[in-house]
Amino acid sequence: MDLFEEINKTKEDFPKLHSVTSEVKKQELNFYQGFAIGVFILCIFLGIIFGNLFSTCETTSYFYSDACLVSEFNFSLMITIWFVGLLVCIVLYAIGHIIALLTEISQKLSKFK
Repeated sequence: MDLFEEINKTKEDFPKLHSVTSEVKKQELNFYQGFAIGVFILCIFLGIIFGNLFSTCETTSYFYSDACLVSEFNFSLMITIWFVGLLVCIVLYAIGHIIALLTEISQKLSKFK
C-alpha cells in the first residue's frame, strides 16, 4: 500500500467547489434565518463600537485615582458581545430552520390529501 495512492483515493472523494456552491444556492433562507444573520452582523459592529466606547483604563494618575492616563480598547467586552450575539443568532437560525422543515413537511403532507 502506497501512501500517495491513498492520498489520491481520498482526494477524489471530496466534493468539487461547484457542486458545493450549487447545493448551498438551493437553500432559501426564511425570515428568521435572514434576521439571525443580520443580527449577527449587527453584533459584530456593536462589539467593536462598544469596545471602543467603554475602554479600559490601563494607567491611572498617582494623585487622582479617578483620572485615567492611558485607556485601551476593551477586548473582553467586544468578545462577550460577539459570543452572546452568536448564541442568540444560533437559536434564531435554528428556530428558522425548524420552521422551514415543518413547512416542508406540511407541503408534502398536503399533496397526499
